[in-house]
Amino acid sequence: MRTVGWFGAVALGAMVAAHVLGAGVVDPVVDPVSFYAFVSGGGEAILLGGTVLALVGLVVVARAYRSGLAVGPLPGAAMVVFAVAMVLVGVFPTDPPGVETTLSAAVHRTSAAAAFVVLPVVGHCVARQVGAPRSAAPRRLQRATTALAMLVATFLAVHLPLAAVGSGIVAFGLLERVGFVLMIGYLFLLADIVDREPPDTSDAALPTAVAAPVSEPRPVDLVA
Repeated sequence: MRTVGWFGAVALGAMVAAHVLGAGVVDPVVDPVSFYAFVSGGGEAILLGGTVLALVGLVVVARAYRSGLAVGPLPGAAMVVFAVAMVLVGVFPTDPPGVETTLSAAVHRTSAAAAFVVLPVVGHCVARQVGAPRSAAPRRLQRATTALAMLVATFLAVHLPLAAVGSGIVAFGLLERVGFVLMIGYLFLLADIVDREPPDTSDAALPTAVAAPVSEPRPVDLVA
């Protein structure tokens, strides 16, 4: 939790810095966060924030594996996708308004969408490995996972058709900024569970071991 707290503060600080740098140029209610890349120093702030959140995600999932709350390749693979996507968001800026979509913008938008899509997968994998809960954190994570998955699905279902015809969503910039804060909060929930909840050690949750065949004793032929 302390690690996520410090890193999360840095990521939020980068977002605030970008907002200050873009004051009077980028409308925080209408314009997406990616428009800060067109302001001096704004692109660096976006890259810093994305890289920090990528590191947070990798630290949390590594701790989850070490504590037994993450098993199998799926949570690790999903978090790696999240980390790579968050870095790519900063490396590949979007296009200025009114410009035909470039490869950089396509990578930027796809990466941003992928980051939000895979986070609920990690949360689901971790929550289902909790044994006897010691707190309400697993229940909160399950509710947050369901809510985030539904929000992401709804957002993509609405935004993708609009983006295809060159339109947008009212208050899109505000929604993006709220989503950024929710992403940090979701990582906090994951870290909270890793810190305090035990894994499920019941026989049903453990992989079934395959017993080695035991050969029957056979009489020994004695040679006179």
